Amino acid sequence: MAKYVLVNRRAGKFTEEAKLASRASIASAMSLVSSRDILDDRVPKDPLARRVAVLDLDDAAASKLAREISSDVVLEPLMRREMHHRMPAEVREAAPIVRAVNAAGQYQVTITAGGRRLNDIEVMFYVADQFGSINTSTVKTSANGQASISLSPGERITLVEPIPYAGFWIMLAEAPPSGSTIDCTPVVPAPANGRAWWHEVTKTGNRTDGKGVNVGVLDTGCGPHPNLAHVTLVGAFVDGGSLPGAQAGADVAEHGTHTTGMIGARPTKPGDYTGMAPACNLFHARVFKSEAPGDGPSQADIINAIDSLSRDHQCDLINMSLGGGGASQAEEDCIRDALERGTLCICSAGNDAGPVNFPGAYPECVSVSAIGQVGWAPPSTFSAGNRPRAAGRMGRDNLFIATFSSNGDGLDATGPGVGIVSTVPDHAGSTDLYMEMDGTSMASPAVCATLAAILSQDGAYPSLPRDASRSKAARHLLEANSVSVGLGKTLQGFGIPVAGDSNVSVSSAVATREAPKRKRKVRA
Repeated sequence: MAKYVLVNRRAGKFTEEAKLASRASIASAMSLVSSRDILDDRVPKDPLARRVAVLDLDDAAASKLAREISSDVVLEPLMRREMHHRMPAEVREAAPIVRAVNAAGQYQVTITAGGRRLNDIEVMFYVADQFGSINTSTVKTSANGQASISLSPGERITLVEPIPYAGFWIMLAEAPPSGSTIDCTPVVPAPANGRAWWHEVTKTGNRTDGKGVNVGVLDTGCGPHPNLAHVTLVGAFVDGGSLPGAQAGADVAEHGTHTTGMIGARPTKPGDYTGMAPACNLFHARVFKSEAPGDGPSQADIINAIDSLSRDHQCDLINMSLGGGGASQAEEDCIRDALERGTLCICSAGNDAGPVNFPGAYPECVSVSAIGQVGWAPPSTFSAGNRPRAAGRMGRDNLFIATFSSNGDGLDATGPGVGIVSTVPDHAGSTDLYMEMDGTSMASPAVCATLAAILSQDGAYPSLPRDASRSKAARHLLEANSVSVGLGKTLQGFGIPVAGDSNVSVSSAVATREAPKRKRKVRA
């Protein structure tokens, strides 16, 4: 038996009659399915809304159902998106393994910060065997800050990566001898204006940036964090179903709080980092069960979350820092339907240094690569290791394309994504915490927030109807307010968006050019 998603199409159906007919088509399809094969069936009260079902079918039953359903209905295997992985470029194919921990410690390091030993933090060991294959093993430090693993004959340590929860940079030590001490560099407080290099290059972070713009986020959840108390948590969308309310929307990792804080954190004390569009109206939908492999959202979860943010909360922009896997007709139909409702989806391109990942690879989405700035990340940090050495990867003003960033044909934009400091949830009795992260997962909300700032400065945008003209105008303004960072188009798309200095308005952008006829993105 295998899991399938059954959903009715809505994109391109602009009349009430067409939408009702589409809902009737999936009702007819569901009548052909045995109740014992239905894992979840989300039936909105609104008869015009999309119905999404998750089924458990064998191959024969799925093939039979596919032959009998209307063209208004999509039946496809369930797939899952994931958080983009974070690995040093030289060991990107490393696989996690579980190994015994030897109390005597055949290999041991001590993790400190400013001379103080750090207990209960994760340390990732990169272990090479005699053939050069690398696996990873993650352990936590003991009360005295030590982490140890057993090595088999022929194995050697290539890298050690201490990962403090907050307050200190993630470090990356190359082949330190057993018995070494690795000292973690503190994350410095923000300056008086709460801004860092990612605010400066995009000219964002002013108190009114994003005002009046509704921004949605699909991620691992949000908070608790005092600077994100204003975020509306719309609940969780997992396993094809939904759990309403703030408690269900709380973060199950750190990723979602970080991306949401990048967009709209509102500082409450000196030293806090501000969001890039702190005045926007923020909505967060949790779509991850956890950060563990296999706990990412299915296309059914993503569809349900997008529909909620776009239909129920009228989001102008939705950020999705997730990806991987193939294309989904059902997912793309939902994203196109949101576009026709005035909602533009911004997506991370991926961290595998390959082609743009789905869902960013859909032509309806804005896909975003990640750039960094030389000199921001302290030496020996994970972030410092994401600076490229190859020709053509360095741009202007000490900006560079990150070594991990996916890229290629169909890339739309680039944004800050190396050494980004943002909010993470309360932890172990501590609050108001900050952590640095790297990835196109950070670049995507940076572009989303900058676009929110641009839209909030445009006098005509708020009055546009909530249809395709609204999302078309948002894309126009994004492209018109982007500047090159000195990299090739396949690395930066049409560049990095910049708010604050624009003389381009909705009316001028739309009047002076037609929507670009974009080639359909293809992932190799």
